[in-house]
Formats: sequence, structure tokens, C-alpha cells
Amino acid sequence: MDAREAYSLKLMSQPTIYDKKAYFTLTWIDGSEYRSSIYSFDGKNSERMTFGGRESSPKFINDDLYYIRSDENTDHLMVLRRYSEPTEIFSYHKILKYVPYLDGIIAIVEDDPGKSTMFITDRLKYRFDTRGLIWKKRKLVYFDGTFHDLVSGNFDVTDIETEGKRIIFSSTQTDDDTGLEDVYVLQDGKIEKLTEGQGSISAVSIGDGKIAYAGHRKGLWPPAVSNLMFPEEGKEIPIGKGIGNILLDHFVEPPVKLKYSKRFYTIALDGGKSAIYSYTNAVKKETDIEGTIVDFDVSENEMAYIYTNFEKPSILSFRGGEFDPNNVKGITADKNEVDGLDYWSIITDKNNPTILFVHGGPHASYGNAYYIEFNYLASNGFNVIFGNPHGSGGYGEDFAASVIGDWGGKDYEELISFVRDAKDKYGLFDNFHVTGGSYGGYMTNHIVTKTDLFRSAVSERSISNFLSMCGTSDIGFWFNAIENAVKDPWISENQITLMKMSPIYHVKRVKTPILFIHGENDSRCPIEQAEQFYTALKINGVETKLVRSIGDSHEHARKGNPENMRKRLELKLEWFKSHSK
Repeated sequence: MDAREAYSLKLMSQPTIYDKKAYFTLTWIDGSEYRSSIYSFDGKNSERMTFGGRESSPKFINDDLYYIRSDENTDHLMVLRRYSEPTEIFSYHKILKYVPYLDGIIAIVEDDPGKSTMFITDRLKYRFDTRGLIWKKRKLVYFDGTFHDLVSGNFDVTDIETEGKRIIFSSTQTDDDTGLEDVYVLQDGKIEKLTEGQGSISAVSIGDGKIAYAGHRKGLWPPAVSNLMFPEEGKEIPIGKGIGNILLDHFVEPPVKLKYSKRFYTIALDGGKSAIYSYTNAVKKETDIEGTIVDFDVSENEMAYIYTNFEKPSILSFRGGEFDPNNVKGITADKNEVDGLDYWSIITDKNNPTILFVHGGPHASYGNAYYIEFNYLASNGFNVIFGNPHGSGGYGEDFAASVIGDWGGKDYEELISFVRDAKDKYGLFDNFHVTGGSYGGYMTNHIVTKTDLFRSAVSERSISNFLSMCGTSDIGFWFNAIENAVKDPWISENQITLMKMSPIYHVKRVKTPILFIHGENDSRCPIEQAEQFYTALKINGVETKLVRSIGDSHEHARKGNPENMRKRLELKLEWFKSHSK
């Protein structure tokens, strides 16, 4: 498999059921561009509905198909009526979400920032990864032939839903700098806040008069598990091991969705897989597959869902049939357990070199899904090990929170135990390498300061200096402090604590050759993090290279420039091969 073949996938998302068909967005890479169109599936046959190659977000309103068509600088809300050509309803710089309301449409939108050579701010959150500099906030508008601003200010509207006259929305109005959110009701021009305390909200919904959201009220607490919340009733319903999904390396990201159709439906984690759950008076598990649910829709008594597993990147299940847009079969990983911890292995040959992958987060998790990179490296003669040490999501909040103040402690020991267990179990040759991104990049940097077990390392969008990241990352000023159990990063003794927990503090111990790959426009883990470690290694005579992915953000490995993503795979393969001899 070459890098172009690795990214030749077609991925489905945004299913919506209408008139015995499931409509969905199909996304693929065409040369150096992402393409997408709307398709339908009736349980047997699929049909392409739009042909521009930049369409997404299908929704039926009054029996007509609505969708968003995007060009370089503008989103257009389109309608495709039966036996007619698509027509435009309205356009905006960005349309994030839309739903029908009264005789028009309500939508979360973002204004065009215009052109300026100077950016001035007095906010802590003045940039955000993938958004870049925040020139304009996301607001709620109503369109009935004319635009009406409903909710706007120096904050973002993050989700909307409606039932009749009431509009339910979430926003960062209370604390935009840290992104804390609340749920509000807008009716007859009046806004009422429903949530108390502080917390995070990933989706809102309303059904049968009940308002619900997926989230928590635990303030700034990254390990917090999202539950099903009913703010008007003061109820909190745990769903699975937490609402959300496992980490994928696909270029289509699984959404957090909360949908009402006689019951409230959502996706939740359970170890290394996810399922659809529903709730009215009790929680019910609606799916039980060996894989990961990516997206879904429910309507009356029908359900459509998209899932992935080790062998298949994207499958749509609907009305007893399945649609697979790819002719791909991935390698099934073996599930293993060490001291009650899950890890997986893809063993191509016991004499082949073996790569340990470390996921991001740290509160993300790996599981039963098709991984582009794992299959690429396995097809090119490598074994792959990946797992969920303490700190990972999907095993409860206590498990996720266990690494707070202890990054590189028990999680390091457990990652090494995965390697040792696989070596003994499969009789692997002593030829190991390590890689990871974000927190996984931190762990890669940390690991090579602790051991010479690995012949080489590839560190992506990594962390090397917690202290400098507090002042340069879009969320570092609060995230780093919490994750390192430091209340105030600017007190001298706490600065010493942050430095001692940083790989750069221990760089003199490093002997392992390291390749750094980093998005030039990464706001989450700014590129200065890679620059520091790279420079220190060069000065100390350790073999190293720095790759700057021009134009890419923290998502450079998942949703970056397609040519850069292909080149990234080739560079990693070349690095591992050259250090495996």
C-alpha cells in the first residue's frame, strides 16, 4: 500500500432518514482537495443526489432536500425540490448548523472577517485551533427572506434545536475564554438560562417538551464524563461509559449527537468501542456491534447508522441492508489485556519491526475501528501496538482522571508493559519504535528521556515544555494547569513543577533519533514546542529532523492538506525503515 492508496477512502457522515431512504454525505480526497456530495440508500441501492462535489449537511424540510454547498469563502444553503434544479435560500461566510423555524430557517453562522493586516485583541481566547485568529464570533440568526440577529455577542453560539416556538441553544456567554457553556431558551424575544454552575455542552435536544443536553457541570475538568442532562428537571443520566466516541484518524470526525424520536438517542463509549443508547425512563442499548458507531439518525421506528471496524472504514446500516463505498479490507487487530488494561496488536511477522502508538488527549482512546495509518504501516512490513493506559476515555471518569498531575507516570509504565507483553506473547524481535500525536507526542518525547528501548521515534504536534505552552497554546493557560495539578502556573514554585514534568527538562538523557512533524498553524500545541526539543537535540548531537506542515493546524494528520498527509505517511515510513536495519 502506498500513501495515495491509504487515503483513497470514501467516508460517510450526517445520515438523515426521509421517505424510506437514508440520505448522507460522502466525503473523499481528490488530488489535493476534499470533495463531498449527498447520496441516498434505500437498504439495497445507493444514488447520488448532488454533483458539485462540495455539498454536505442534508436535511429534509417540507419534503424538500436542503443542504449546504461550500466554495472557497462562502457557504450556500440550497434546496433541491422534486423535478427542479437546486436553488439558493441564502448564503453566509460560514453556516455551521441550520434547522427549520416557523416560516424560515434559524442557523449558527459566522461573518466574513474581511481583510486586515492588523489583529487586535484583549481576550485570552483570541485564536483557536482550526479556526485560527478569531475575527468573528458565531451567532444565531433567523432568515425569512431577511436576516434577523437573534443571539450574538462576544461569545460563540455552539448548538441549536427547536420545537415549535422555543429555540434551545448553547453558548459560551458565561466564560468564552475557557469555552465553558450553558443552555438557554429563546422564546418571544426573551432569553432564559437553564443551566447552573459551570460545565461543557456538546449537543442540545428537545422532545415531548423536555430539554436535554449532552455534557456535564463539573467546570474546567478535562476528564469529566459527559452524561445525558435534563436542566429543567435537575436530572443527570449516565450513558454507557460516557457520551462521545473513540479517536479516529479519518478525515471525517465523529460528531457528538443527541437526537429525539420518542426517546433521546446518543452515542456513548464502552471501552474500545461505542454504541447507540436511548433513554426515556431507562437507558437502553440500541446497538451491539464489534466496532465503533460514527454517526446515526432515527425517525419514527427506523434507524440508520454509520460504523467502522478494524476491517472496514465506513459502513452504512439501514433497513436490513448495508452500503460499503470502499473496496477495502483492513487488518483485524488482536485484543490483549495487561493488568486489566486493553491494548491491541497487529502482528505481520514476529521478525518485523514493531511500532508503539500513543493516542492523544490524554482522555481520548483507541478501539475497534479502521485506522488508516496502522494499515499503511502494517502493509509495509511493520507490527503495530496500540492501547489505552490510565487516563484514557471510555473506562469511567476515575480512570480518566487518574493521570492528573502524573503525566508520564503510571501511563508510561503501562505503555511499556504493552510492548513487553506483546514481545513475550508473539516472540517479537527486539526492534521497537514509538510514535504519537498531541498527548501522544508528549509521551513520545517523555519516553525517550526515560528509556533507550526504542530505536527511533516520531513525535507529532507534541508537547515538550508545559510552562511555555501555558502562554502560547489556545487552551494551555487553563488545560496545562489542570492536567498538571497546578492552580497557578505563574507562581515560581509551580513553574518549577511544570518544567520538571516537561520532556525538555530531561533532554540531556535522550539518545533516540527523533523525527518531529508539526502543523505550522497549530494553535493547540504550537510549533514552538517541537522547535525547542529539536533545537536541544541538535545542539546535543542527537539525530533529529523537523518537518513543518505548512498551512496545517493541530489536525494536520487527520484533516490537513491532503498532499501533506500523504507525505507525512511516507516520511514516517522512511524514518522507521531507516532505523530498523
